[in-house]
Amino acid sequence: MLHGRVAEQAGITRLLAGESGALMVRGEAGAGKSALLDFAAEIASDQIVLRASGIPEESHLPYGGLHMLLATTRPHWKHLPAQQRDALDRLGEPEPRGQVPGGRAVGEATWPRSPYLPVWDLLRHLAGRRPVLCLIDDAHWLDRESLAVLSFCVRRLAAARVAILVAAEGELPALREIDELDLRGVDRQAALDIVAGCRPGIVPQVRERIVADACGNPLALRELAAGIGPAQVEGRLSPLGLHTGWPGRSRRADQLYGERLRALPDRTRSLLLLAAADPAASLSELLAAARAMPAFQPGLLAAAGSQPELLAAARATPADLEPAETAQLVEVRPAGLTPRHLLILVAAYQSAPVSARIAAHRALAEAVPERRVWHLAAAALEPDEEIARELAAIGTSSALERAAELTADPESRARHHAAAALAACDAGQLRRAADLATRATRLSTEPSTLVSAARVLATVEAEIGSPAKAARMLLDSAARIDDDDQATAIVMIADAIRLFGYSGDEGLAGQIAAAIWAAPAASQIAWPEAQPTWSAPLARSLPPLAKIMAGGPFSGFAAIGELVEHTPALATQQAITATSLGLMAADAGAALRLTSTLVTDCRHQDLMGLLPYALQLQSHALLLSGRNAEALRQATEGLKLAGDLGQTHRVGHLSGVVALIAAMNGDEKRCRAYAESSLACCADHDAPASAALATWALGLLELGLGRASTAVDHLERVVAGPAHHPVIAVRCAADLVDAAIQADLPGAAVEPLALLEQWAKDTRQRWIGAVALRCRALVAPDGEAESLFVGALDLHGPSQASFQRARTELAYGQWLRRTRRRSEARSHLRAAHAAFEQLGGLPWAERAATELSAAGEPSPAEPLPEALRGLTPQERHVVFLAAQGASNREIAARLFLSPRTVGYHLYRAFPKLGITSRTELANLL
Repeated sequence: MLHGRVAEQAGITRLLAGESGALMVRGEAGAGKSALLDFAAEIASDQIVLRASGIPEESHLPYGGLHMLLATTRPHWKHLPAQQRDALDRLGEPEPRGQVPGGRAVGEATWPRSPYLPVWDLLRHLAGRRPVLCLIDDAHWLDRESLAVLSFCVRRLAAARVAILVAAEGELPALREIDELDLRGVDRQAALDIVAGCRPGIVPQVRERIVADACGNPLALRELAAGIGPAQVEGRLSPLGLHTGWPGRSRRADQLYGERLRALPDRTRSLLLLAAADPAASLSELLAAARAMPAFQPGLLAAAGSQPELLAAARATPADLEPAETAQLVEVRPAGLTPRHLLILVAAYQSAPVSARIAAHRALAEAVPERRVWHLAAAALEPDEEIARELAAIGTSSALERAAELTADPESRARHHAAAALAACDAGQLRRAADLATRATRLSTEPSTLVSAARVLATVEAEIGSPAKAARMLLDSAARIDDDDQATAIVMIADAIRLFGYSGDEGLAGQIAAAIWAAPAASQIAWPEAQPTWSAPLARSLPPLAKIMAGGPFSGFAAIGELVEHTPALATQQAITATSLGLMAADAGAALRLTSTLVTDCRHQDLMGLLPYALQLQSHALLLSGRNAEALRQATEGLKLAGDLGQTHRVGHLSGVVALIAAMNGDEKRCRAYAESSLACCADHDAPASAALATWALGLLELGLGRASTAVDHLERVVAGPAHHPVIAVRCAADLVDAAIQADLPGAAVEPLALLEQWAKDTRQRWIGAVALRCRALVAPDGEAESLFVGALDLHGPSQASFQRARTELAYGQWLRRTRRRSEARSHLRAAHAAFEQLGGLPWAERAATELSAAGEPSPAEPLPEALRGLTPQERHVVFLAAQGASNREIAARLFLSPRTVGYHLYRAFPKLGITSRTELANLL
């Protein structure tokens, strides 16, 4: 499959669509020239296709390329004159001694077997039957005589249905008259697709590194992806070239460049080896390092004493690179060597013996201070504590893992493995993190190391397995922590509560509560000076959080608020836990500030493994703030990244978030697709919170589309049914009240309304109080409803672009229209319509527009059809809903009418429209 070559394929298609023509595809090795020729052969299935390929070993044979090109045409030679047949028969044979090669002009040719006219006449004869396509690959290796004949034919193509497509590297003066197509590197997305297709499972950081190193060359992309070892696939990287860590060799690199490299002088090869061992080294650094290489130590400086001529010979100069420049292998610049192709460096490194590679790394360690420790580590063959300490100080997972390998003491090695596991986990390299943590567990008996490894294993389990199992792992580890490290225990219990929020396991809730009660009360803990200031508020927030997760009242938000105040001072991992717990307080402003900081920190610190979670939290915060479009962008980015990282649980939850936003926007296809994906993922990974979110999305979708009864079915599952989740239940309670009233099921509104009002009381958030008042107004008698609606709007505040405020404006406008106060209703309905349009909530905007129409204000955007102009606004409203398939009962619920009144309106409307049935109504509209 060709990736990223749409324009080039279009150019070849145009060539073959014409009567005749010629095109040369030029590009470096591996750019995809042969693949384009294969594409041309594929689409030319109804043509006569002739193929030849230049081969270095045959480039000295006169007309060898023509012999290959015309080999399949022999049955047609009988139609040519005898002398021409004889010329074709002798293609590929050596020319007679003393004769001038057949490459000169026909009129001057003295050799009677000149193939110019025979080849051209043969092509014309074939083209008389069907169009002919000549495909010449690697034309830069074609013999000059064949190139001359091809040039002769190209100049005459207008007279026949013949197309010639040539692929070559570099310049071909013999074919200078042919149009050229320069084949540059593929774009980033195509490069990513090539890597993913060649080596599935590569973590994103390594995939991006391969794409950056290959510079868009498809062959380099495939060779790098195929050549890296299992550790590199899972994220082990160093700042040196990827190829320096390969477990094997690239045969393709050796085929392309091995002979050319072996033909270079020793000094040139040594410099190329240094460049391959550190592609980022500057020219001055390479020249400085070269002195330590054997090729620059003639007679080991005669072992006698530093004679001036020997010292001069030991100095490397740019002149030592001239043979590589002449061979067009590299370009030399002060910034370093730029290879003509990445595989040149691969071949230079892999063709050198191990001893030479070690010498190169040791030499570079002295010349390149920035990467000194990496070169020392690459050259080390046995444990070295000093190198290990320097690597551990770098702090990346790759440096820590190499430090463990260079450490002899088992406990020290285990600590390095545990630290590497945590860094890998933060980077989203889950398989590697689990492997490193397991190694630490096998080596260590120290409680702190075991606890650190256990936290990593629990995190991995939460992302790819069961959140409930992960929470239990955290509780078990917290119980083993020494009394002098209460802060770590508190954080692990908080993490367990957070994970319980995704699992919904009541038995686990009891275990968490027991763990909290067994711990000293936060106010009674004698916190050491070294303990962080956030430990106490986090500890105080645990009991109310555990109660909430176990389905208890939403109380204790003062402690959560105190925790939120300390969150900016936390490390990113702890800040994510605190922000996740603090979001239950539903403080939109605080949530947005905290999550924005989290996302920024994850990006700047390259914490790719934490970024999907941070984006998930930010999308929830943006939804609370009414910024739906931004929420969708963040959730979509997080979903893609979580998928790349293999975070299956995060994929399930973020799919639910996308489904919820799609439901608000009325995007039924997207909502159902992502909700179904979320539900399937949750079923496999024991994550009822994500299932509740997806079920809420489906209920909100049905509510927005006017299918209230179906919406009730979905939402009841979340509030008090099999998809119940305590936090999401309160978030969707208002939707269930709305759906129950529209479906004329007032009994279904009692429990969610009570839940909503308790949430408003506990959190004391103005917007939640406003929603609770709106829902109370929906079930209140007409004499009480208006004051409740007005109070709700007052609590919402002035923000017009709020989804919940727009819902309140719509509900109040509907109530005013139903009570025949149409003029007042229109102002609220206009505000609702404008807000929904700004937010992208199309079904809700349509509902507001329909209500406006029923209140006597026709839509300015779409003039009424002629047939509907004789209807009253109320009749038009009923007719539109009936045409969409709604029953009389469903229409009555939407418009706050009785089913009998709906039937009456249809009875009056049908004669005005000249129809007698609902089927005719649907056809009419």
